[in-house]
Amino acid sequence: MNIRPLHRLTSPVKITSVLCGLFAATLAPAVLTAMEVPYDYYVPCTPENAIFGYFSPTKKPVVTIKSGAVVRIDGGGGNKWGDTDDPNVWLKENGVPITVETSKALSEIVKAVNESPNRLPPAPGSKPGAKTAGHFLIGPIYVEDAEPGDSLEVRILDVTPRLPYGANGGRPGGGTLPDLVPRPYTKVYNLDLKRNAAVFNENIEVPLAPFNGVNGTCPPDSEGPNRTSGRPGVFGGNLDSKDLTTGSTLYLPVFQKGALFYTGDCHAAQGDGEIAGDAIGTANTCTYQFILHKGKTLKGPRAENAGNYIFYGLDPDLDKAMRFALIESLDFLKEKEGMDFLPAYSLASAAIDFHVTQTVDKTLGIHGMISKKLFVNDTNTYWYRP
Repeated sequence: MNIRPLHRLTSPVKITSVLCGLFAATLAPAVLTAMEVPYDYYVPCTPENAIFGYFSPTKKPVVTIKSGAVVRIDGGGGNKWGDTDDPNVWLKENGVPITVETSKALSEIVKAVNESPNRLPPAPGSKPGAKTAGHFLIGPIYVEDAEPGDSLEVRILDVTPRLPYGANGGRPGGGTLPDLVPRPYTKVYNLDLKRNAAVFNENIEVPLAPFNGVNGTCPPDSEGPNRTSGRPGVFGGNLDSKDLTTGSTLYLPVFQKGALFYTGDCHAAQGDGEIAGDAIGTANTCTYQFILHKGKTLKGPRAENAGNYIFYGLDPDLDKAMRFALIESLDFLKEKEGMDFLPAYSLASAAIDFHVTQTVDKTLGIHGMISKKLFVNDTNTYWYRP
């Protein structure tokens, strides 16, 4: 692909507001390849930086930044072995050609899993040594001057796996077909970054499209303390949106002072729907730029990439999720083009694509995608050029 250098950003960028301030563009050029993107702050994967399965409004921030800063984050994941199992035995049994001792990333992950103080207490009656399950997250990132009612733009400059494998698993009672899964299972995929492939078997390979399933600001107080990360919400969180890869932008409402951004649940690839309960889970290094929009209030998460505007509908009822995604899309057409309901409704039927984001997180997801090619008189000012 054609790529241009990304200049280091050490102060807040000037934002040219478009679409009522909910989507924004600057002249910042496209990103470099993995690990070459300049950054202002680095957040390693450590026990102190990791948090498992919940969002905390009181956890000490892993870094405090100003609007416009670029942050590189080493995430965790890929730890499909049991709480009391030997990771090296699991790796060998599944044909993964590394050990904890030979992989810096894996040693950091194991240390965080074993030593992080940031876990909720186990359920009553749990066996000795059991750890509370939940997404492997890193955060929060504190954004100076962010307050409830603002919005946070997260530019996804790069996402790259930091392990040579990923894994998918399921069990009876889980996933989209809970009654048909006969037994617990794990499927390991070896990742070939040079060929951009996850190897299923000798005949099948899955193209890599790494992204983090969880990207969110800290939830509002109305969600309760230490809100678990399983369900997505108005704050974003576990969207499991496979379009949030390198070159995309996520827009999130702010509900807590400092925004308190968390990320994790790393994927190497996923199909829309994420039907088995997870996709190809791995550990990623991501590089994000954070831009604060003062006084720009959102109802919920929105996104865009070089080709599309993206609108999410979230609800335990998939029909209601579809309704919310459609209404968000119609509202956008009114914001952008001044369309009344009927012409917007007609255009939605003729040209907007709606996809099932995921069907496994209890709060289910639909996302509408409006192609930017529809707007023939618009100038392309989006920051990323694929």
